[in-house]
Amino acid sequence: MPWLNIIQQLFKPAADLVDNLTLSKEEKVKLGNELESIQNTFNKQVLDYESKITELQASIIEKETEGNWMQRSWRPLLMLAFGFIIIYEYFFSNILSLPKGNMPVEFWELLKLGLGGYVIGRSAEKIVPNLNFTKNKKS
Repeated sequence: MPWLNIIQQLFKPAADLVDNLTLSKEEKVKLGNELESIQNTFNKQVLDYESKITELQASIIEKETEGNWMQRSWRPLLMLAFGFIIIYEYFFSNILSLPKGNMPVEFWELLKLGLGGYVIGRSAEKIVPNLNFTKNKKS
């Protein structure tokens, strides 16, 4: 998760600073623990935020699957159309000497975006219902 790496990189200079301070060992440990506690709080907030995003994405897909045939099928149909374009572009045009489609670079970027969204969406649809989101209660 890139956000957790960013948070770790943000806190690393502060942790290094604590190590270089001319304090007693106990004070360094106390400062280090406080810094780690703050970092863990940030990490938890990021994970909570990402889980909420995943839940929202999954709920959108669930709503689509509850809709009519077109709502349920637009993603697979779009991916089939992309698949046909790729097969034509690389198989038929090269082997059977049919004219190439000369697809612009933007098409391939859109295809990557669509495929990524489809794969992530399907993964979220399968994974999120099995996750157990519980709040930790302080004793």
